[in-house]
Amino acid sequence: MARFLYSLLISLLSPLFVLRLLVKSVNEPGYRRQWWRRFALGMPSRVRSGDGLIWVHAVSVGELLAVAPLVERMLQEWPDKAVLITNTTPTGSEQTQKLFGGRVEHTWFPFDTPLVTGAFLRHWSPQLVVMVETEIWPNIMASAREQGIPVALVNARLSARSARGYARLGEFTRQTLKGFSLIAAQSKSDDRRFRRIGADPDAMQVVGSIKFDIDLAARRGQLEVIKSELGSDIKSRPLWAAASTHPGEEQLVIDAYQALRQRGIATRLLLAPRHPNRTGDIIKLLEKAGLSYQRRSERVAINVDTDVLIIDTLGELSAFLGLADAAFIGGSLVPRGGHNPIEAAAWGCAVITGPHVINFATIVRDMERGGAIRVVVDQEELADRLASVWEGDKQDSDAKRAQTFIETRRGATRRQLDLLKALL
Repeated sequence: MARFLYSLLISLLSPLFVLRLLVKSVNEPGYRRQWWRRFALGMPSRVRSGDGLIWVHAVSVGELLAVAPLVERMLQEWPDKAVLITNTTPTGSEQTQKLFGGRVEHTWFPFDTPLVTGAFLRHWSPQLVVMVETEIWPNIMASAREQGIPVALVNARLSARSARGYARLGEFTRQTLKGFSLIAAQSKSDDRRFRRIGADPDAMQVVGSIKFDIDLAARRGQLEVIKSELGSDIKSRPLWAAASTHPGEEQLVIDAYQALRQRGIATRLLLAPRHPNRTGDIIKLLEKAGLSYQRRSERVAINVDTDVLIIDTLGELSAFLGLADAAFIGGSLVPRGGHNPIEAAAWGCAVITGPHVINFATIVRDMERGGAIRVVVDQEELADRLASVWEGDKQDSDAKRAQTFIETRRGATRRQLDLLKALL
């Protein structure tokens, strides 16, 4: 009955979902591109050869980057299988094209109504469905079960807040979770939360996070291109990054920048908003503060007088972290749950985050215990922490602790690939 009511509600709200796509497309035209495919209409034909197909869903850029090492291994080790990647956001779709191009099938994620999910699965006929992190869709699960297709949740995480929300749905959550043949949890805490809300104990595995298996080799090549385009002046000042910032947070970052300047520390800021379409609003804040800026999308050499380089491009943030001495991880000084600090740590940055990290609580806690990250509560503490980065050999010790933390936690990709293979 609960799933029937859920399906009825989702079906009735479908016109509003389309309207929401159109509204969002005012600022991001990609949302209206081939919108009908979200209803499994006019689906593209499969073009990749292979004996069977694996469907991987990654909502947006963050989830895609998290699962990219696993997809790369699938393509390398299972050449007889085709891989379909779906996304929900235009930025995720663009990043899929950049990372994988014609090596994978690619389309939009379907709306979670019984007719749509059933038609989608019949069209693609996957051997295996792979969801990423926290993607739990009742009708996808039900349609896959009806068609005899196993579903796995990889790199699975579940915050305490999300667990409380799912627990309120009681039996509906339990029945939905029972549809997973595998839940590969990032940590013991995630494992406990999934079990507590009704996951099948036989489906649970604690494997660590794929994100620790980050391969910087390709990004180093990208970094060299960036350095050649920006010129040697990019490192003419101490350099720090504010990565994946959200509304309300950029002003706090600017305040910290100015506090450093007042102390006589002239830095250069790499400011990367979570959503580059907000660049216009950020420029207004910089102009009001009297800071000079350039946009990365202009693809010109850095001016020696430039205070802030706005990273308004997609797919370059990780490489830019390779330039920075320190990195503040956004979404954490405002209550957005934080973002993943692993890439910054892998590059050897002095990593800093705010207190709002519920989405990555376990990773941040473990990093903090190992001295691989520092938590600040406001812009004043952020400025204090940044100032300490350039004192003595503090930066080097922080970099070593951060990189050591990452190196000792690799291997989740291999473990999850082996678990997925057992489902085929």
